[in-house]
Formats: sequence, structure tokens, C-alpha cells
Amino acid sequence: MLLLERASELLQENRLREAEFMFKQVLKQNPKNGKALFGLGRICMRLEQYDNAIYYLKRACEHLPKMLDPLYALADAFVAVGSPVDAKTVLEYTLSVARHNAQAHYHLGQFYLDYGFIDNARNVFEAGLACPHSGITVFMIHELIKLTEGDKLNEYLALLDTLDADLENPRLHIVTHYAKANAHEKLANIDAAFSHYQQANSAQHALCDFHTSAMQPFFDYLKSSFNEAYFAKPADKVKATFTPVFIVGLPRTGSTLLEQMLIQHSQVGSMGESTVISDDIVPYLSMRNEAPFPDCTKTLSTSMLDHCRNLYVDEIKRHRVAEEAVINKLPANFQNIGLIYKLFPDARFIHMTREFMPNAWSVYSNHFAEDEPYFCSLQEYQLYSDMTDDVMAHFKAMLPRNIHTMSYEKLLEEPEREIRKALNFMYQKYEPECMEFYKSHKVVSTLSKAQVRKPLNTAPLVNWKKFEAQITKELASPDSH
Repeated sequence: MLLLERASELLQENRLREAEFMFKQVLKQNPKNGKALFGLGRICMRLEQYDNAIYYLKRACEHLPKMLDPLYALADAFVAVGSPVDAKTVLEYTLSVARHNAQAHYHLGQFYLDYGFIDNARNVFEAGLACPHSGITVFMIHELIKLTEGDKLNEYLALLDTLDADLENPRLHIVTHYAKANAHEKLANIDAAFSHYQQANSAQHALCDFHTSAMQPFFDYLKSSFNEAYFAKPADKVKATFTPVFIVGLPRTGSTLLEQMLIQHSQVGSMGESTVISDDIVPYLSMRNEAPFPDCTKTLSTSMLDHCRNLYVDEIKRHRVAEEAVINKLPANFQNIGLIYKLFPDARFIHMTREFMPNAWSVYSNHFAEDEPYFCSLQEYQLYSDMTDDVMAHFKAMLPRNIHTMSYEKLLEEPEREIRKALNFMYQKYEPECMEFYKSHKVVSTLSKAQVRKPLNTAPLVNWKKFEAQITKELASPDSH
């Protein structure tokens, strides 16, 4: 027992190799120890060894029949290896054995949302409200409000009021305010909606431990590092077997919509919002050159670049993307354009833009889990938007042929024309299936997951205007965060 406890502590401390050794020692004594099997499965998940994770987690589920966490982990592993049908089977089984567990409803409902089964998601969340209430109930109500119109919203507001007094976790209060704000907005109670948006953002901003202005020196150094001299150095003559495509820019500018439209094309695949550049490639270069980013890009040997390319290709294989053009839609990759160009001189960058006011409102009125100040303050977001635009203007001057700018407004107003231009930029011919993106059941896990399951409409261009006076006042307020 002591061995198992120590292994669990090591896993919690992220000392994975030591934890793995101890869990295996436990299994030598008892090959059916479910907790040790679960521990090894979790380690394999963290190491992205998903086939091994499935092996251990299946066995853990057999020997821990009353525990739900191994089942959730097994479903995640199936999603990671591109087997959503197996993940669905596991989550539906979990709900069948835990009918009165709100978390079982929430996990299955989120799965249905991610894969575009909106009615199924709504039904499962609704059934979950009959379970004993807990923090997860707030998240289910929040999702239901986003999927609901009409009088039902008043029922959800009343339920949130009854839960509110029992919530001790400040993060649950934040989600509650977002949920109430969404409901009041749909009910056309504009002042009440804005008040709740304000409270949600203010509470989240209080959890942030830096100001956006602190990022300015980094962005300035980024521009001076990736300068004309940097780009003037001859690039490696690399001809990749695929076309790397990066959708970059600010959040809530339509990157998920664009991705979903493009991946209906027979020769376009996506690795989603992959962080392989910042999580794997930059740390490798920092270690090799003993310097932080962007200084670690100043000396790039052919062997280093080849290793980085292999890391990127491995990530593509892990996502099982076999198409000719491969999208990475992480908006923050705008910071990595200089490095990406050295890895893939033929990389295509699609810079999504949107008018500031509707963009800022879309960020302010949506709940981002990360405690970053520009997600929860209109003034901080204005600063972040200005800095991002400045960096993009710099890279566009350096790499005019590699960067294609697309306006969210134009994508909604003239979708076929804009998609044709994007595909041409990616060396692909237009396919009409791109216009039927909303019928797809390909996975979407961003905040736009429900939005992209509907045909295009221009409502996002005007929805923000009912809050225009409050937004303007908030931006001008000296006391605002």
C-alpha cells in the first residue's frame, strides 16, 4: 500500500518515470491492482503514448468497476487515437451505470457537443439536472443556456439562483455570472446581461497575476529579432511532403469557422490548436542553444532544423492527418511566424481579422478558462489587439507572399469567394463541400463548437451593437480593469 501511495504522489508531482517504476513494482506483486493500472494509464496519457494508455486503462476499468475516472480517461484515450465511436461507447456505458451522477452526464454531453450532436447534448445535460446538484451542475446549465431560446431560460436562471448560495469556489461564481449573462442577453434584458458579464470578467481579472502591458517588451524584441537580416539568410531548400497551413491572429475572429469550412475539402486536414511549436520545438531549441525564445532561433543548424521538422511531422502523424494541406489553427502562433518560416519556407499563414468592437465583445462575453487579463478586460484586450496587429504588420512586411489576410466580415458576407481565395493560397482547387461544413460531425472543441453546426448567418456582425454604449463606456473608464 505504501508503494502505491508513493507512486501516486510521484505522479502528482509529474515525476513520471519514477512513478511508472513504482506502479510496475505494485503490479509485480498483484497484476490485478486497478489503481496501479490506472496510474500507468494516466502516465501513458501524459506521455501521449495513447495505444499503451488504452491497454492499461481497459484493464483498470475491469478491476475498478465502481470508479468512473478510469472510464473518462479511457474515452479521452480513444478520442486521442481518432476512435470517437469507441469513446462514445465508453461514455454511454458510463452513464448507463451512473444514471444519478451529474459528471457522467456532463462528460457525455460535452462529447456530443464536440462532435456536433447538438440535440443529444441538450437532452443529456437536461437529464443531468435531475441528479444531485454539484459544481458540475453550473457548467451543464451554462451549456444549456447557450443551446436554448425562449421561456426555458427563466427556469435555468431560477435554478442558478438556488445554487448560487451553495457555491464556494470563485470559479463557479464566474461561470454562474456568464450563464446568467447569456440568459439575460437572449431574453433582451440588456442591462442585467451586461451587469453579469461585468461581474464575471471582474472576478476572473482578479485571478490574473500579470497585466497585458508586461508583454510589450517581448513583442518589441520579437520584431527586432525576426528582422530583415534574419529573413535575408538563405532558407533551407526543404520541400515538405505536405503544405503546412497556420491560421493565426486574435481569438474570436473566425478561425474555427474557417477551419471547419476548409477541412471539408478532400485534400485538407487539421491538427486543431496544436501547441507543438511552443511546447516541443521551442524548448528543444532553447536547450540546444542555451537561450530563451526568440534568442534560441539566432543559431539554427541544419540538424537542429531537421529535428524540429521531425517533431512537427510526428505531431501530424499523432493526429492521423494524411491530407496534402495540414492546418494548425492555434491563433497565438503569430508569435512563431519567424521560426516556422525557417522550418517550412513554403508555410502558408492565414491571418484572420475582425473589426475591433465586435471582436472585443465576443471575447468579453465568452468564458475562457485561462486567467489571462486580455480575456476578461476590454481595456486589456484593446492593448493585446494593438500589439498583435503591430506584430502581424511586421511579419507581413517581411513575408508578403506567405501571409494571406482574411476578414471575418467578408467570410460571412461572401463565403464562397473567400474560401476560393484561401484554397488557392493553399495550392488547392475549390470544392463545393466546403459550403456544407455545418453538416459535418468532425470534432470541434473550441468555444465555437455549437456555432459551427449551423449554416452561416450575419448575426455576429450586429449582435454586439445592443451593448455598444456599455462597451464604449467601459473602454473609456479610467477605473476599468
